[in-house]
Amino acid sequence: MERPPRRSPSLDAPPHDDAPAPAASPPSLALAAPIAERAPGRWAVRLGARECEASLDPSVDVALVREALGRGARVVVECGAEPVIVGALATRRAVEYGPDGSVAVAARRFEVTATERLTLRTARAYVDLKRADVEVYGHRVVTRAREVAKVLARLVSLN
Repeated sequence: MERPPRRSPSLDAPPHDDAPAPAASPPSLALAAPIAERAPGRWAVRLGARECEASLDPSVDVALVREALGRGARVVVECGAEPVIVGALATRRAVEYGPDGSVAVAARRFEVTATERLTLRTARAYVDLKRADVEVYGHRVVTRAREVAKVLARLVSLN
């Protein structure tokens, strides 16, 4: 008499409710073009050929996405149940910090604009520009000129 093939008991038994659920696949990342800011934390993006709305991850600086929109750069979107903007794609070099905390920038022209105040400070000296006033402070302040040094003012006060 021939025996039927043996089967594993786990194949014959009904599934248990306490069995672990299959692991969900992690969300994938995609590049998208930001189109417009709809509301705080909500953006219209072009993801492939379709336009959809994506939320902004709280860890992402909204100015980063606004800059990407202005430059025509892409943002990085996590494609889960709802698309989430998790960063921006760098398309230019960023200012780099050295291991000692120094920053070196070489440029043909360098401009800094502040609407109210700009301060350049070291441990014991500073240059402070506040609206229309300029203050220079230091142990020793030197002004050099090869030809002529001019002081133009209605009043010059020397201590």
